[in-house]
Amino acid sequence: MSRRSRVSRQQPPVVTALNLINHRGYAFAWFSEIAVNLCTGRSLEELNQSNIQSVLSDVIKCSNDLIGRLRKTGRDPCEARAIPLTGNDPKEKMNLCYANKVLNNLLSLSRVESLPLPPALSLEFAEFTRSFMGAGSEKRKIFIVGEDVLALSIIGASLSQSYAVNREYGYIYVEVVPYILSLENIRRLNSLAKRITRVVQVNEGSINAILIGIATSISIVTREVMRDILRQEGHTVVNYMRIARTGNKIMVKGFDSIDLIHLAKIIRVGGISGALYSMLNRYPSKDYSSLRRFIELVATNLIKYQSFRKPQYIYEILRYLTSPELNNEGAAWYTRKGEKGLGWNEITERFTRLSTLIR
Repeated sequence: MSRRSRVSRQQPPVVTALNLINHRGYAFAWFSEIAVNLCTGRSLEELNQSNIQSVLSDVIKCSNDLIGRLRKTGRDPCEARAIPLTGNDPKEKMNLCYANKVLNNLLSLSRVESLPLPPALSLEFAEFTRSFMGAGSEKRKIFIVGEDVLALSIIGASLSQSYAVNREYGYIYVEVVPYILSLENIRRLNSLAKRITRVVQVNEGSINAILIGIATSISIVTREVMRDILRQEGHTVVNYMRIARTGNKIMVKGFDSIDLIHLAKIIRVGGISGALYSMLNRYPSKDYSSLRRFIELVATNLIKYQSFRKPQYIYEILRYLTSPELNNEGAAWYTRKGEKGLGWNEITERFTRLSTLIR
């Protein structure tokens, strides 16, 4: 037998939590890093033999919280799916109950098995989909992953899933660099961003409205440290992945990675963070066409203003505020301040502050 034949039959090395950093850029590593970051505040680079036990212990706490929240909504965490599955996926292993059990076994030093990477997480290969983040379109490469990696992937997908609508699954993960936000605020930021994305997506708003909503979330949470982030030429990178199931295959419809720190600054300086969040958090139904047009105009024009700094984009927003139809719909939809956010009069008053951007 030739040397080439012997090498080709060798089993590839097992991917574990401790060598995940070597596979950054693949979907399973991306989801795993979300779990590590949002549960512990660490990055993949920081994982080592001396801290892996404490890291896994914190991830288990996250998993327990997720399981508890699912049960409160009447959903079975052993049946709920954080990612769409193909007919070839090990369904009994693609849930939070399994993930929790695996990580607890690791803490008790029990043996953890390895398995081929399931198709639902093989998002980089033409056999299943178009490319994910530029990893290529080669025929499927075989990865052997430890169950710890599969468990982390499931937890990360559960933490970042924003919506599941019409066979499309959306995932949002906001990373702040440098790491000057507390872990509590990182979690809060991601929670707000996921919520806004879900509301806009369910009501068929645009990608611009989603980006403005996430930038608004960044503006709200980083208000005390935004100046420090900008001074250090930092970033608030929004990663937005959309997965769809078509037949027995899973495909990535899109993956966007965008720094929204400067857009968040405009929203903050313009004094409309609360107004924008109140509007997007209650994105209007299709019966409120003028109100929906206004929200989409705001989103598009703020993005244009951030790029070109032309005052005409702000003037267009302020002119639309005088529309009788808009004000009638706004008063009907945004009826009061309270649990649901600002009322229409408060929203319009805050939008007039945008004029400070062009003085």
